[in-house]
Amino acid sequence: MDCSILLMLGLLLNLSHCTDILEDDGDGGSEVEVQSDPVAVLGEEVYLRCLYHGNASITGSAWKRHRGGRVHRLAGFTNGTAFRRSTATLSFPASPTNLTVRMRVSGVDVEGEYVCVFESQDREFNKTVNLQVHVRPQTQLSVTAEMDNGTHYQSVRCSAKDGKPRAQIDWLINNKPPVKDYFSIERSDSPGRIGVSSAASILRFPTHLQDEGSVTCVVRHPTLASPVSTTVSVETFVAPRVSVQAEMRQRQEEEEEEEEDYWRVSCVASGGRPETLVSLVTTASDDDEEVEPRRENGTDAGTSVYRLPVRAYEGHNVSCVFTQPKLAEPQTRTLQLPSFSLSGVRLLSDPINELQASLELEEGQRDVSIGLEAVGNVPRYALFCQKEEASRLPGGVAVVGSALTFQAPVGLLHEGLYVCEASYYRHRATVQINITVRPRPVLLPPLISLDLRSGPSGREVQCSAVGANPAATLSWSLPEGVAAVPSPSASSPLPDGSRSVTGVLALGTACFPRPLAVGCVIHHPLFPTPEYRSVTIPLCAPPNISLSSREEWRGGEEYTVARCRVVSVATAATVTWRLGGGADGGDGVEIDDLEGVEVRTEEGQRVGLEVAALSTLRLPTSLYSGRRLSCEAGGHQERQHLLLPSLGAPVLNVSMGPGESDLWQAVCDSQAEGVEANLSWVLPAGSRGQQSRRSWTHGRTVRTRLTYRFALSSHEGDALTCLAEYRRRGSDKRTVHIPKYYISSLRVLNHTTRMKASHSGGRCVLRLSLHKSLPGQRILFEVEGNVPTHSITCQSSDGSFVKLEGDALAFPTGVKGRDEGLYTCLASFYHHQAELRLRVEVSSQDRQLANLVLICVPSASAAAVLLAVALWVFCKLNPGARRKKQETSALTALVRHLSSPEKSKALVRRPDGQQYAHLDGYCIVSDVKSTV
Repeated sequence: MDCSILLMLGLLLNLSHCTDILEDDGDGGSEVEVQSDPVAVLGEEVYLRCLYHGNASITGSAWKRHRGGRVHRLAGFTNGTAFRRSTATLSFPASPTNLTVRMRVSGVDVEGEYVCVFESQDREFNKTVNLQVHVRPQTQLSVTAEMDNGTHYQSVRCSAKDGKPRAQIDWLINNKPPVKDYFSIERSDSPGRIGVSSAASILRFPTHLQDEGSVTCVVRHPTLASPVSTTVSVETFVAPRVSVQAEMRQRQEEEEEEEEDYWRVSCVASGGRPETLVSLVTTASDDDEEVEPRRENGTDAGTSVYRLPVRAYEGHNVSCVFTQPKLAEPQTRTLQLPSFSLSGVRLLSDPINELQASLELEEGQRDVSIGLEAVGNVPRYALFCQKEEASRLPGGVAVVGSALTFQAPVGLLHEGLYVCEASYYRHRATVQINITVRPRPVLLPPLISLDLRSGPSGREVQCSAVGANPAATLSWSLPEGVAAVPSPSASSPLPDGSRSVTGVLALGTACFPRPLAVGCVIHHPLFPTPEYRSVTIPLCAPPNISLSSREEWRGGEEYTVARCRVVSVATAATVTWRLGGGADGGDGVEIDDLEGVEVRTEEGQRVGLEVAALSTLRLPTSLYSGRRLSCEAGGHQERQHLLLPSLGAPVLNVSMGPGESDLWQAVCDSQAEGVEANLSWVLPAGSRGQQSRRSWTHGRTVRTRLTYRFALSSHEGDALTCLAEYRRRGSDKRTVHIPKYYISSLRVLNHTTRMKASHSGGRCVLRLSLHKSLPGQRILFEVEGNVPTHSITCQSSDGSFVKLEGDALAFPTGVKGRDEGLYTCLASFYHHQAELRLRVEVSSQDRQLANLVLICVPSASAAAVLLAVALWVFCKLNPGARRKKQETSALTALVRHLSSPEKSKALVRRPDGQQYAHLDGYCIVSDVKSTV
């Protein structure tokens, strides 16, 4: 028992000592300093730090590693000498108490626990370092595309291979995470050898929904100082710009494969990606046999071209349908092809007649071409002509282009009716040409004479061609510097049927420093070449003066611009202007500083021996109207005159009347020659109308119109004055008075009665009776007032408007029961109005008989009683039987006349001559609602 207790105490003491030893050996206490859990990157270097700070004498130190059940000494000091294993990747330590070494990490197998040991004579100090090795991953990025149920998808795969620990992969699109619901991300991890692993992430999206051109993969890993971003380009879709175009292509003669004209329809889808699918939709063709559009090959990308025959598709709608992933739905563009028409054929010489024409040709006439033109909008047409019932044209006649051409001389056999037809596929039009041939006349050559003589205005050259058939034609050949103007040739017949032609060239007082020849050229069918005759103009010294004028408008005023050109020999002449009083106003006075006159003189131009002086004069026409303007050469008697236009007095007119849009208008018209009027209206204060001005010219006459539009109510009874001011010609004014209109009442020309106040609600209502089923009845209205025109509208009691014929309410087919009721009629002229309330009652034959029984029988009984009493009294006063009999007969006749049916059918004549049926059938008027 005692031994057991002693054994137990010994074991406890040994265990306590061992525990202290283990605690000291496990970490070395605070005397050993190491780096806690260093991390190394594969392929780089790492420092293992271990320092001893104790006081013990270190005899040896080393880095140790347990591997494969054995302890390996890697590097350290033994007996003060540093060592390291040849296979180790550690450097030599610095000192026995500083075992800090540099290790090159060449593989993942260097990861693990390393023990730093310091040995003394009596004790060992150690601490363990756990080295972790990280491997930097390799980033790879790829893009693939695929079709899934007709939708184009792209998948971007980003992988971080052979990393330790596993890398984190994120995505960025336009620097933002993909958050749209059409993005899908699939992540996967796969372990590798020697403790590394690979991470992958796939971003998948439909191409047509993603508009960014690049995707960025972001890889995060402890071995990376910052995240690594890798960007890859992805395909994007772009919506195309679509349009449809059509152009017509005509068949060319050299295009043998094309048999007809066709429409070239282009369906254009530009700028789209991917390629747009294009299809053409057309309505049915006009041919009995369906003609399918033909697609051209080799067209540009994005453009589909189709050929549609014109004969089958003119006027039809064609639609291009564009389908593309970027388009939410197929886009359709529709185009209507034009329609063609051919209404007729006409002659170019007679464009009015399109169906038939007449033409007269002369026998022997050559190179006759009758131009024809089709009337319509066809792009081209074929022309075919034949004579009368023949199937082809006579010899020497053919259709060349668009003309019926007589290639041989015209003969009598060419006379007849020609039918020409223009056609373009199914469109056709014809014209009939009645050609008559006039027999060839007998040709006679002319006798030519040329004479230089003195005329009333100076020298003149007369050229004559007498006795020719047909008549000769004359022309003049003038040398340079001669500005003479020939008069029109005069032709006159001779007794033998030939003709005489005479032409006169007036030279005036012109003279020249050298001899000049004036030639007359005579043309005639018997002359192979034109005949030429000439005469020499003698020399003369006076200058040649030419004077011309034109009109010019400036600032609304007409100016006369005169141009005087003086050609003299050797020296330039001085140009002088004079202004006379009129056509016979003498020499006049020199123009110096007259009002509004401008003179501009140019330096002389020398041509050979001649010198030309030019002077231009501008003056207001209205200020010097009708006066004579002269241009003369200083030092010479020669001068030229022109008479300035005589301008009439301005005419000012005003008028007024209805205008547009319920407005009246007052129009002020001015007509002045040579000057534009400045018009203005003098209006009462507070006028709010609108004014518009218009001005135009006809020759030298200026028409100016100022229109004032106003409401009639604002100026009724006023006087409006138009004021016209003419520059340099004074002023004028005209006044127009606006009448004051009124409508006093609207009344009915038919016989009417006035309803009682109790039946009309206190308002004035007229009553009128119409016969049922009697056609042609009319209710005539008349407007009392001074308005020039008026309009009448009638509205029935149910609110509907009744149609009127002029100023009458007509019942052409007879009156029916629904026409009975209260009518409200309104007569109006702008703001003037008058109202009439009319109750129309419909009576029939049965109703009239009932009224006759109810009204006339009691009335007749009462009348008989009164008559008997009257006769009794009368007989007492006057016993004459004859007189009583006459009065009784007259009274009886009166009663019969008033109740006669013929009275109701009598015609009443209106003041304008029309007749209408009298509408009141009985003389006794009774209220039908009263009780008898």
